[in-house]
Amino acid sequence: MKVSIPTRILTYKRNELISWIDGNREECKDSYCSKLPGSRGFGEYIAGRYYETLGYEWIHHNYNLFGGNKLGKYPKAESIFRKHFGDERYEKGRGFYPAFSPFIGIEEPDLLVYKPDSSEILFAECKRQDTKDKLRNQQVKGLALLKLLYECPVEVVEIVEEGSGQAGMGEPLIWKF
Repeated sequence: MKVSIPTRILTYKRNELISWIDGNREECKDSYCSKLPGSRGFGEYIAGRYYETLGYEWIHHNYNLFGGNKLGKYPKAESIFRKHFGDERYEKGRGFYPAFSPFIGIEEPDLLVYKPDSSEILFAECKRQDTKDKLRNQQVKGLALLKLLYECPVEVVEIVEEGSGQAGMGEPLIWKF
């Protein structure tokens, strides 16, 4: 089986990264992301900021669709999923992780991206070029599962410093399972 995952390239200015490292995070709307130390969370912030310009909101980390955490741990995300998928589909999908996790490694992407009315959701895995962050097989499996099982749009967002690449759509990643 082959899965095609779109890639998007976003750029940032060097001074934005320095400001983030210095702790200037007032513009970051995600409480988890804004509290990470050093440069951690910067790529997710850049991606989240981009999605905000398109009318979306975003959650970094604090969600669980596959069922690895107890219901109620992430109430905001749970509400979004229930509105988007309906209770039955949401709860059935949560059975995936407990049933298969002993046999396959799988990770949920960095960002849950959604319209405020929950009419649209998508998932994004963020990779920063400056840290040489690479997509791992477990992350690809998570993206593929969201695309195939939940029929959700997914993408990998490459975060590059201005001058190191051009913003826009990159070549899709093709993974064979």
